[in-house]
Amino acid sequence: MKTEAPASLKQRLASYLAQLPPPTALKLASGLEREKLRGTTGLPYEMILSGLRPLLASIRGKRPGAPDPLRQFCQPFEDLLIDDGKLDRRQGRISRASVIRVWAWLENDLLPDALPDMKRRIVDHTLKGDRAALDATVSVMHASAAAAILSAIEEARQDAARRRQAEAQLGGESGFEDAREIAGVLSIAPAMLTLQSMLPKTIDNLDEATLSSVRDLYDETHKTAPADALYIPFAVMSRLAEPSQILRFVRKIAQQRNDMIISRCDLAVFGELLLAEMEKIARNADALRPGHADLDRLLEDVRRFARLSKGFTAEIDLRRNGEWGQRLLAARGRVSAAISQEMSRFENELVRALPFHQMGAYGRGGPMKPDLQKAPDPARAARMEACLRFVAGVTLICEPLGAQSHCRSVRQQVEAYLAAYEDRLLEEIRVATGSARANAELFLDFAAAFHEALGEDKQAGILRRRGQVAVRGR
Repeated sequence: MKTEAPASLKQRLASYLAQLPPPTALKLASGLEREKLRGTTGLPYEMILSGLRPLLASIRGKRPGAPDPLRQFCQPFEDLLIDDGKLDRRQGRISRASVIRVWAWLENDLLPDALPDMKRRIVDHTLKGDRAALDATVSVMHASAAAAILSAIEEARQDAARRRQAEAQLGGESGFEDAREIAGVLSIAPAMLTLQSMLPKTIDNLDEATLSSVRDLYDETHKTAPADALYIPFAVMSRLAEPSQILRFVRKIAQQRNDMIISRCDLAVFGELLLAEMEKIARNADALRPGHADLDRLLEDVRRFARLSKGFTAEIDLRRNGEWGQRLLAARGRVSAAISQEMSRFENELVRALPFHQMGAYGRGGPMKPDLQKAPDPARAARMEACLRFVAGVTLICEPLGAQSHCRSVRQQVEAYLAAYEDRLLEEIRVATGSARANAELFLDFAAAFHEALGEDKQAGILRRRGQVAVRGR
């Protein structure tokens, strides 16, 4: 019998675990962690727990369970962890894949005697419920790991052969940089753990009280670790529902709203990160070929751009002639141009989905009626629905994108065409027979669906009722 490949098995397991209800996932993780600490063998702990981690990370509130030494190791930087491939590598983000490599590096090379001993102590204190001894041992582990990693990285930077060896163990240059980030966070582990106890898992609004508490913690940490104190606002940013609100913290530290001053302060990196994300969205939108884009995906990106742009301009005072102001205007212009170019084809798509044809011998100036010779094309209808979902979505956010005029124009064209087509279609339903009548009813269903795609459920319902009346009035 053919055996299943390990990679395929892991994928199937991860897919199954991702569908578990949060309470079930928590119960499963807690049970596995407890049995793993007790030394129970025969279970694929890491395979199951690695599949659960993305789901567990999304659950609000403190996670119950008996954390093993690896989870205790990760706790100070858990807010900075990202899944591979989901986001770009940059300061303040650590790949989950790097954690196991760094842990193995510590266990096998950097702390081959000390780390196994600390792991045993952590397990023993956890099972006994000795919180004071556990906290002390974990604190020593964090400090020892930070010192060992930083020392090894410094040596590797001065020796090319050691650098290559370290990168080979850590998964390349990005893994090497992740190790440096981990060491930096572990260097201020007490502050990071204090921060976690202060904040909710998701921050809907970074209010003044929270800002003051975070600022005090940052100031205190900055006195002894000025470079690593930056991880405090990075962790805060990862919990924000609206990332641009991190600029409130930057303002508080800089004691300024002026972008010319903020862009030159120590925390300017957060403004740069927000601008870089907007510029990436703008570049991607600009590179799309009209008619070939995934409009639902594009709308998601455009919505994020609009939120970031609106938040950025709300949190600090941007000058049009300043560097940040110029960059934001340029990115907004590229997004607006991409939207306009994409939407410029929507009327033609609508004509293909709901076609007319001229009657009589008058050419283009003759009367028109819906073309009912063929049944409507479902593929064209699906494309048109995507176009109209895009129109409806962009209409709500067109102001921060600078696309108000084009959105209004396209929507007016679409609505005018639909109104004219529907009136004539209802006339045809009253008189058509055979396949023409069946096609007319299908076209009416599509026209109603187009209204729904525009968010006009009421108009869709009215059109369907008018269609029913037309059928009965034959």
